[in-house]
Amino acid sequence: MPAYDGCVNDERPSRRIPSLAGLGGAVSAAAVDVLYLRAIVMQGDQAPGGRVPFVAGWIAASALIAGVGAVTHDSGRRALLLAVAAAAMLALAVPALWSIGGPLLLCGLVTGWGAARAAVQHGVPAWQRVVAPVVFVVIAAAILIVGLALTNG
Repeated sequence: MPAYDGCVNDERPSRRIPSLAGLGGAVSAAAVDVLYLRAIVMQGDQAPGGRVPFVAGWIAASALIAGVGAVTHDSGRRALLLAVAAAAMLALAVPALWSIGGPLLLCGLVTGWGAARAAVQHGVPAWQRVVAPVVFVVIAAAILIVGLALTNG
């Protein structure tokens, strides 16, 4: 009997980083976060309100979740983590369209592509691969709206 290697469902890791798309989305989102914070700092001496830390934390959390998802070997868990990260990125990309929204949209799409590939690999039915992203984006948008309302300014 072979030794347990941490894989579930008899999956064998084919490479060290199972989702290069997820990793690309994570690294790119982290770069967007750095650029966002740099732009805020360059605006002047005025202390930012509560919204800046919320948005920066939202992007950082999205990047972190995508990064963890990218290196997760179990395809089901990888699909879930990348889908959550992509939904968070896409939900923020819409209200941030005039600043960091464009690059964040690209990050979300790349991360979502990684999630879709993992879902196919895991055998998720096609209807779930269509419905789940919509549900995830709606939930992420609702959480984002509440967070933005609570951090007004």
